[in-house]
Amino acid sequence: MRVWYIATAALVTFGLGCNKSPEGGTPGTHATFEIMVPGPASQDVKQGDTRTLDGSVKRGSDFKKDVHLSVGTKPEKVTVKLSKDTIKASENDTKFSIVVTPDKDAPVGEHDVMITGKPDGGGEATTVKVKVKVEGK
Repeated sequence: MRVWYIATAALVTFGLGCNKSPEGGTPGTHATFEIMVPGPASQDVKQGDTRTLDGSVKRGSDFKKDVHLSVGTKPEKVTVKLSKDTIKASENDTKFSIVVTPDKDAPVGEHDVMITGKPDGGGEATTVKVKVKVEGK
């Protein structure tokens, strides 16, 4: 019975340990990409503080395009900046950072931040939702 609990805990942790977008590019083929933001289901940050989250683009074996990143929906009074706005097809490093800074009077609570990746030259865009929990000071 103890083994069952450990296996269940590992499965839950693995399943909730990463925010992942649907496939972009040409879904259903190897010419796709996904945006990954590892970590807990909700990222906590206090009003007036800054939190940096890691992100990356995972490419399918046949996906050979640049991916343009942008911040879509974000909470009111919360600044969200990306360390890169393009992940080049020629780059092996597909990592980027998401810097989240709530104002000192940002609304407390859980909010959605949407990061979109659009392939250069056509194909389907994709969006990953990252939950940010703004806490009071």
